[in-house]
Amino acid sequence: MGSEMCIRDRPQHIEEQEGTLLLDYHCRITIEDRCPRESLFYAQQLAEQIKKMTGIELGIDRRAFGAHKGIELCMDEEAGIPAKQTVNKEAYRLTITPDGAKVCAAQKEGLFNGVQTLRQLIIQYGVCLPCLYVEDYPELPVRGWFMDVTRGRIPKLSYLKEMADRCSLYKINQLHLYVEHTFLFDGLSETWRDDTPLTAQDILEFDEYCAERNIELVPSIATFGHLYKVLRTKTFHELSEVEEAEGTAFSFYERMCHHTLNIMDERAYEFVCRLIDEYSSLFRSNLFNINCDETFDLGKGRGKKLADQIGSHAMYIQWVNRVCEHVKSLGKRPMFWGDIIAAHPETIRELPEDIICMTWDYSLAPGDTNVRKLWENGAHQYLCPGVQGWNQTIHLLDIAYENIKKMASFAHQFDGEGLLTTDWGDYGHLQHPELALVGIIYGAAFGWNSKIPEREEINADISVIEYGDRSATLIEIISEMSNQAVMHWGELVQFSETYRYQIAGKDMDTFWKGYLPRIETSLPHIVECNETIRNDMAKVAALLVQIEDDRREGIAPVLHMAEGQILINTILRVLDREYLGHPDAYTGDTKALAEALEIWYYEYRRQWHKISRESELYRIGELIFWLADYIREL
Repeated sequence: MGSEMCIRDRPQHIEEQEGTLLLDYHCRITIEDRCPRESLFYAQQLAEQIKKMTGIELGIDRRAFGAHKGIELCMDEEAGIPAKQTVNKEAYRLTITPDGAKVCAAQKEGLFNGVQTLRQLIIQYGVCLPCLYVEDYPELPVRGWFMDVTRGRIPKLSYLKEMADRCSLYKINQLHLYVEHTFLFDGLSETWRDDTPLTAQDILEFDEYCAERNIELVPSIATFGHLYKVLRTKTFHELSEVEEAEGTAFSFYERMCHHTLNIMDERAYEFVCRLIDEYSSLFRSNLFNINCDETFDLGKGRGKKLADQIGSHAMYIQWVNRVCEHVKSLGKRPMFWGDIIAAHPETIRELPEDIICMTWDYSLAPGDTNVRKLWENGAHQYLCPGVQGWNQTIHLLDIAYENIKKMASFAHQFDGEGLLTTDWGDYGHLQHPELALVGIIYGAAFGWNSKIPEREEINADISVIEYGDRSATLIEIISEMSNQAVMHWGELVQFSETYRYQIAGKDMDTFWKGYLPRIETSLPHIVECNETIRNDMAKVAALLVQIEDDRREGIAPVLHMAEGQILINTILRVLDREYLGHPDAYTGDTKALAEALEIWYYEYRRQWHKISRESELYRIGELIFWLADYIREL
């Protein structure tokens, strides 16, 4: 490929050829008579993309003969058989000559993918397209996105649709919306009464919207661990493995720590089955994600007697099997997180043969031990990296690239069925979802083709295709900016909650002993880090004039979040003065800093409401206001 051409899901085979195709008002988008009904939508995507980029409107036609010059969508059985001679429903062929462009596929999924490749070319070249020949198919069947919509931020349906549109361009074909309590379940009003939950109508409408864009919307609810809000209610607290104290202050940190169902109580099983029954009927997918991760409390409370007899892992397997049995009775294939079973990978054989194990690791350099052992024991696996946004103001894009790259390589090496890139909302989902898309695109590209591009190359491509940044520098600048965080949002939350509540039994001495080793070498450089952020903000601001109009709405909040990181870094200098006493500690006006924090939150709240429901915004506000008052008094 030429250095200036970007096709983000790197095709398996591409030949650049001489000449160009000029699309003008004489041209049409023609749908061959054998094409499925969905092809009209695909043609409309092309027409809308051309109009957006150039102002030129192409008509859409459907005829068996006499096709006009322009773009043709057609069916061809041979287009579904790639070089390795196996049928792939997502395979396609794209031919562009001076006489026209043709997208051929054996099935509608392949036709859709070919159209997305053509859209990416239109974004770059408008109506003067380079001639080329492409034969293409994905190496992994599933390239997915897992989004936490339960722990702080619930996007508006309009924003979810926008993200589905943007994901479809990169051939993302599966989406999970993770729910603990943020769906309007019948009989569960205690858990969602202070929230703005998703409704059945939301799910039905979004499921239809995703299906039209070749995205499978998968139901995903917590059915074992991570039931913090449920198990703190008057109605359901008795279903907790460990006694939940009623009336205690909400804690972002504590929400992450335990809160596991007491599987010794039959009411727990009845409760989970009721949730699954109500939720599963809203989705056309034949998958159901039961999650079942981080069951930290299992066997430590009401189930201790049984755990002493058979072990907590045996209890875990029993419960997962029981929930799977119910899921399968509804005609669904179960999925679950693999962190618990990884300790005893051989026990995957005790679960349903078709269960999908979602093996995750979000570290900079994940190892292959867990995925390899599960593979050796016959597990069906999705490999699950992360976009590295949780606990942050700005997503750590360098780490995201390395993490997703490594996990994708494991998926290709160990016969993974999919790559599911995760976007969690720990500590209130402070981060703006915009930059999650960068990690999602990494996952889409690395899952499509095992030949993984260098970070600078794919960042340049994303800058051009997604944002219209012809300098191809936007994502690299943001990546550099994200690396200047000395104190992260999650650490500031932990400081606050340790000071106020002594979370998890910690006092301030314990907090600093755990936190200081990570930041001690960076403490003298906070001023320098903040200056780098300001310089990078100026670079991004300078690029806004050339970024696509409808993409500026996403990039502008990045500048605001960068300012938030400057404030958090500065707060660390204040804490340094109060607790550590380094010579570079803050000597400025803490009252002015407190006011700056409150003004920042005022704008944050405005940005939040553009794309998200109210949900738990108030919890972030409460913490910000406490910090401001704390700083004022110093």
